[in-house]
Amino acid sequence: MKLSIIGYKNHAIRLGKLLGGMGYDNIFYFNHHSDSDSDIEDSDMFFICSPNETHMNWIDRLARFDKYIFCEKPPVSNYEELNKIKDYREKLYFNFNYRFSFLANQLEAYNRNDELGSPIYINCISTHGIAFKDSFQENWRFNNNNLLSSIIGNLGIHYVDFLSYIFGPITDIDLDYLSIVSSELPDTCKMTLNLENCFSDILLSYAAPFENKVMVIYENGIVELSNGTVTVSGPRETFDENGLFAVPSSETLKKYNNSKDYYDDSLIKSLKYFLSCAEENNSLSKNMYEKSIQSNKLLFDLVNSK
Repeated sequence: MKLSIIGYKNHAIRLGKLLGGMGYDNIFYFNHHSDSDSDIEDSDMFFICSPNETHMNWIDRLARFDKYIFCEKPPVSNYEELNKIKDYREKLYFNFNYRFSFLANQLEAYNRNDELGSPIYINCISTHGIAFKDSFQENWRFNNNNLLSSIIGNLGIHYVDFLSYIFGPITDIDLDYLSIVSSELPDTCKMTLNLENCFSDILLSYAAPFENKVMVIYENGIVELSNGTVTVSGPRETFDENGLFAVPSSETLKKYNNSKDYYDDSLIKSLKYFLSCAEENNSLSKNMYEKSIQSNKLLFDLVNSK
């Protein structure tokens, strides 16, 4: 079985390594500088890992092969392209892998069983200093004029989709951003969101020390992801020897080696879902497809309001 990855650097290599670890050893990396469509026409599946603004072009180019397509987020880069793909395609999959994360699984369970009550507030922080690396100064994430090619579309869309997928529709959202290092696109942003029954904020930066956290405060407990470790604390009715409210005890639900292993786990689960559908010739989830389109549109509406 031949798997063709559209892209040859960074995330394309990461994806290829994960696929190799899953037993797929016939992987072709498409380099637009040297390869042509004839090099991939015998492929059994396609994986689009090229820059965001090329996604629609590749979806169109690969459609004639009638094969399953795994496309990185964001699905597309403008309203016109979004209108072209808004109708469900059973062999097209958009990789919002945070939906498959251990944290997502735990939060869905707590939301179903009501063990912690209703969610009140979610705080998400994801920062690192990639913008200071010389090799990234000319990277497409920093040097074009499309806000969705920046941290907003590359990382922000993951968190917006994650929150709406787990906690329901977003009723209001606001965006602020800074360019600390990059001269064109922002490298830091803050989003403030209202969901149906709770509210949230998201801080993302390519120009800060490393931190990766999600904290969800429920009525009767707190679930937290911190650099690859997921914990739950509770109950609310925890008191000290003087009868004053005290910090609840914490239980570790799962500990990964680091944040990379945590997100690789969610990516592997997303890949396994896609591969199982493709190998068994089953339709990909219509619900997930439609939610991907909704998340993409929400980001368009947001950046176009600025």
